[in-house]
Amino acid sequence: MRRQAAAVAAAAAAVAVTAVALPSSQSAAADGEKTLAWTAVHRTGSPPEHPRAGDTWAVYADLQGPSGERAGDGSAVCTVVLTRYEGVVAQCRYVLRGNDGTLVLDSMENRFGRGPYRTDAAVTGGTGAYAGATGEVRLTVENQRTLYQVRLK
Repeated sequence: MRRQAAAVAAAAAAVAVTAVALPSSQSAAADGEKTLAWTAVHRTGSPPEHPRAGDTWAVYADLQGPSGERAGDGSAVCTVVLTRYEGVVAQCRYVLRGNDGTLVLDSMENRFGRGPYRTDAAVTGGTGAYAGATGEVRLTVENQRTLYQVRLK
C-alpha cells in the first residue's frame, strides 16, 4: 500500500505541474498543420493520498511563455480509473487558457513508477485562436515541469 501511495503521490505531483506556457508556435508541414511547444509550471493541486478507482484530483497552474512571460492559466482534473501495484491509470482533462484562446485536451495516462511520465493526449476543442481545434499532444511530465508538443490540424 505504501508503494502504491508513493506512486500515486508521484503521479499526482506530476499532474499537478501541468500548466502550460502559450505559445511558441512553429509552422508544421505544408498541409496546414501547426505545432506548438509549451512548458508547464505548477501552482496548486489536490491529489488523493491513498487513491482508489473513482478518486479525483484537480490542479491549477500559471502559464508562462517561451521567455518566461505570463501567458494565462491552466487546470487539470484527473480521475483514477484503475489502481495497480506500480501506480494508477487516470483519465485527465486539461483546460489551457492562454492570451489568444483556450485549448481542451483529454488523455488516459499510466502513472507508474517515478517518471518521467510520457503520454499522448487528444486536442478535443478550443476557443478564440484555437476555435474548433483538433490534433494531438505529446506530454512529458518530469519533476516540476510538463513539456507539451502540440500538433494542431
